[in-house]
Order: sequence, then structure tokens, then C-alpha cells
Amino acid sequence: MGKKKWLSGMVGVMLLSAVLTACGGNKGDDSAANGGSGANADSGGEKVELSYLDPLPSPERTAFIQDLLKKFEAANPNISVEYTSVPWDQANNKWMTMGVAGILPDVISIDDTSLAGMASAGYIQSLQPFYDKWDQAANLSEAAKQARNKYKNEVYAIPDAFLLQGLFIRTDWFKEKGLPATIETWDDYFTDAKKLTDDGKGQYGISFRGGANGIIRAMEYVMAATHSDSWFDKDGKSILYTPEGKAAFKKFYDLYLDGESPKESVNWGFNEMVQGFTTGQTAILNQTPEVIAVAQKNMQPDTWNVVPMPKADDGKRYIFWGFTAAYAMSTNTKHKDEAWKLIEFLSSPENNLAYSKANTSIPIYAESLKDPFFSTGPIAGYAGSMADSNIVFAGPPSYLTRLGEFTGTFSVQETQKYMTGAQDLDTTVKHLADWLTTEQAAYLKDNPQP
Repeated sequence: MGKKKWLSGMVGVMLLSAVLTACGGNKGDDSAANGGSGANADSGGEKVELSYLDPLPSPERTAFIQDLLKKFEAANPNISVEYTSVPWDQANNKWMTMGVAGILPDVISIDDTSLAGMASAGYIQSLQPFYDKWDQAANLSEAAKQARNKYKNEVYAIPDAFLLQGLFIRTDWFKEKGLPATIETWDDYFTDAKKLTDDGKGQYGISFRGGANGIIRAMEYVMAATHSDSWFDKDGKSILYTPEGKAAFKKFYDLYLDGESPKESVNWGFNEMVQGFTTGQTAILNQTPEVIAVAQKNMQPDTWNVVPMPKADDGKRYIFWGFTAAYAMSTNTKHKDEAWKLIEFLSSPENNLAYSKANTSIPIYAESLKDPFFSTGPIAGYAGSMADSNIVFAGPPSYLTRLGEFTGTFSVQETQKYMTGAQDLDTTVKHLADWLTTEQAAYLKDNPQP
């Protein structure tokens, strides 16, 4: 796919202006003032200032990351790190727009739906030369070694931790309705959502994600319903074209249209859907394990739990899993060695284990998985999914360079038109399927399959 074509569709003057001013807001005042770190042979003893962009800000996580950065600065007296953040739902636009402008921070955390686009556009650089010399590479878990952090067979980012989907449930609501505190199948998921909804009480079955990346949750169900491990059929056409795919899409969005999620959830992203669950508005939340810490802080321990993702009618669990984000280096950095030093520090076994525990995510090192933390409590619900021999990876086609645009912008516009009644089902599904199929065709043209 032509780079000019992609950029012209991605960036306009208004977007550039909006994104560049939207989020510098969470600066790490302490880290910058703390003096920074590390004598480095390449810096010649001069002070090196690095910048780091975090797309997953929350009070707890931000405080943890800033504390790590202070430790890095203390260990490296010649390096200081400026911390900035951007809300997850705005992150893809932020990355791409800063890439166009040539002002990406030295180190950024990105997800696998945007990595290929960032790499192909030349905004981030290969870490393979550093990775090949990294003394921890051999100690990574198999999942970390096989992570979707590569472009053209070279490592472009180091995963921070792994997440997979699980269902947070209000066990007290389930008990009140006489329902078993588990969701074995997708049929149970839809049935329970209806039974747990009481509009008069302001209680709803589902924390629905109508905003950015909501299409990923929908496609997760479409894949389960069609027994597909891909968003495309063998000919490269979107599975949404099939009658079964369209029917599954409709059934999933009927959760919103039938009133089984709050009306305002048409715009919900990550933070809003989590808050809907933790504040007692919704009964079921499809989310990743870092939300455990939020639930533990804000909910009574006997009111909630995490259960494995439901099975499809073929007995398999179709689940999207991947890294929460991954540390990448921008191509415009003038301090490659220092930027790698920061990535290496954040990715060390000690820091990665502490990070994974703090965010209730799965560490990247095999040895860390032996820690009792990951086999007890709510996180065991995720272990239950991973232990199932019938698990199927049902993630998005992260190799498509414009996937971040699709999940963060195009699909949001199309699905919200449908959810608000401004566009019918057939038109919505066709627009989504056409977009995906066009991108898949372009990818297959450039990357012929054997």
C-alpha cells in the first residue's frame, strides 16, 4: 500500500492541530526535576533528555511508571526523562500525527494494531540490533518471543506485559437473579445480559464499548459465531460479508439497541466501560486483567469475580490476547543508546514483574510466571482461559498498516451511525467489510501467501 495514500487518509490539518494540543497534559514534573541519570559513554558526560509517551494513563499506573522513571534517572545520572501521556482512545491518532510532524518522543508505548503502520511509515525503528545483544532475550516467555511485535521479521518493540480477555461479573447480581456465577457459553452471555438488565434501577447487563476499539469486541464474537480464526475467509474477503457474520454482528450490537447497556455507552471507551462496572451500573465487563487492580480498589471483594471468556457452540474459546503495549523507539530520536537503555530498564525481569503485579497483567519472562500472584485470586480466571486446550487466537489482523485507523476512527463512525439509527445494518456491515477487504487485498498483493 502506498504510503502517500495512507497518510492522506489519516491526517488533515484539523487533526494535526487537535491532536498535538490535546494531550501533553500529564507531565512528569518530579522526574524532570529529579535530575536524571546515567553516565553514558555515548553522551560524553553531557546531560541527555529523553521523552516518553504513555498511552495508558490512570492515577495508579501513572504513579507507578513515574516512580520507575525516577529510579532510572537515579541509576543513570546523565539522563532525564520527560513523561507525557495520551488517553488510550486517542493514542493511535496521536502517534500517527506526531509521526507525520516528526516530533514523536524518543520512546513510546504502542499496541500491536498500530505497530505495522508505524513501522511501515518509518516512524519507529527496528530494535533488532539491540535485541540481538540483549542478555534477557533468551529468558522471555514463549508468548513474548512469538509476540506480534515484529515487522518484516524484525523486532520493533518490546512488550511490557500480556493481557487476554476475561469477563468481570457482578456475582451479587447473579445471585439475586438466581444465575450461576459463571458464563459458560456465548448463548449464556446474551441470555444473562437480558436477565440482569433493570432499566428502572439503572442497572444494565453489559458494559458496552461503542467508542474506539469497540469493533474488536464485536469481531471477537463474530469470529466465535462463525468458527473463524481470522477476520477474513480463504479468499481474503471479510467474514462480515457472510450471512452468519452479519447475523452475529447484529446480535452483538443488539445488546446496545435492545437497551441492555446504558444509552451513553454509544461513546464508551476503556475508562467509561470500566467505571460503568465498578460503580454498579453494569453487570458484565469484557476486559483485560489490569482492571483487577481497579476493581479491588473500588469494589467490595464479595461482589465481583473474573470468569473465562465463553465458549462458542463448537466448544472452543475464541479470544484476543496480546501485549498491553510495547516499548518502541522513534526514528527521530537523537539518543538511540540512551533510549534503548530506558527500554531495557523498563523491561528488566525485576521491573517487569513489579509492573505486571501492579497492573495485574501477565509478565514477559517465563520465570516470573511461577510467582504465586498469577495462580490465585481473580487473575486465575484468565489462567483458566489460557489452560483450555481449545483456546483459539481471535485477534485483529495487526499486520494491516491501517488497522489502527480502522479500529480507532472508521469503525467507530460507522457503528455509531448504526447504533443511533442514522444508518441501517446492511449499509454499516458493507462499509466495514469493504474497508477491511480492500486493505487485505492490498496486503496480499504485496505479501503473496504460499
